[in-house]
Amino acid sequence: MKLRPRLLIVMLLALITCGTWNRDNPFDPKGTDIYKAMQEWTAINSGLTNTSVHALAIGGSGNIFAGTSGGGVFLSTNNGARWIAVNSGLINTSVYALAISGSAIFAGTLGGGVFLSTNNGAGWTAVNNGLTNTSINALVISGSAIFAGTGGGVFLSTNNGAGWTAVNSGLTNTSVYTLAISGGAIFAGTLGGGAFLSTNNGARWAGLNSGLPTNTYVFALATSGDTIFAGTNAGVFHFTGTGASWTAVNSGLTNTSVYALTISGGANIFAGTLGGGVFLSRNNGARWAAVDSGLPVNTHVYSFVTSGGDIFAGTNGGVFLSLLP
Repeated sequence: MKLRPRLLIVMLLALITCGTWNRDNPFDPKGTDIYKAMQEWTAINSGLTNTSVHALAIGGSGNIFAGTSGGGVFLSTNNGARWIAVNSGLINTSVYALAISGSAIFAGTLGGGVFLSTNNGAGWTAVNNGLTNTSINALVISGSAIFAGTGGGVFLSTNNGAGWTAVNSGLTNTSVYTLAISGGAIFAGTLGGGAFLSTNNGARWAGLNSGLPTNTYVFALATSGDTIFAGTNAGVFHFTGTGASWTAVNSGLTNTSVYALTISGGANIFAGTLGGGVFLSRNNGARWAAVDSGLPVNTHVYSFVTSGGDIFAGTNGGVFLSLLP
């Protein structure tokens, strides 16, 4: 029996309504609402006089710090509703990295080294002794160890920044742009040299580039259990502790200049791109979908931070807020 066109349309509509087919949602092929759409992004820039936000960090009592390119550090004590500049003593205001440990806030600057505040940003002091390269791209903290990724490799401080030591043995590319720590492993992403791994606090590094394209720029790293994700100029790659090489996970990722990554709850992986906004994967990177409603066209996303049920994105147009799905 041949179905009439009108009957066929009715049947298709019934399938969609009953939730057995959802063509438009790659995360929810059967309409079971596994994937919940994110809330539209909202700009939260009141008081933010410089909107090129390259770093974000959450401090005690939910304080949010934003590091900007040329405007220094801004602080919000009310979830981004209002920002104030906190730059006293910060003689270099190009802040590209932030890290917080207890009451200590570290700001990494482009050409001015590292600054430390112990009073919620009210005052800053340079802590650069032993730091032979002062272009700071990344800061990570593990216990009493602080690692700085710079244009001249990785530096380690074990005394709250009072002194730094270069830890670059085996690091064949010293343009270190991003750092991540997972257990006793430290990962470094470089500009043009791919990724490196150290399992002895930076004393020795080994290349971790199998599966990555030649001369890969690694802009971002994020870890979830024994899996590490890398945001690169060729999209997102992941590597597991039992794997022999990196694997590209770019299906649905229409912009592959991935500059920022964050993982929430082990299930939600967010990728921020240069000019393509934000993408989300809820299946370990196997599939991505754009979640950029509310963001301006061609938004550069430089950083993420999550707090409770909120996610904040630092962009070339300031800070944007959405709810985690």
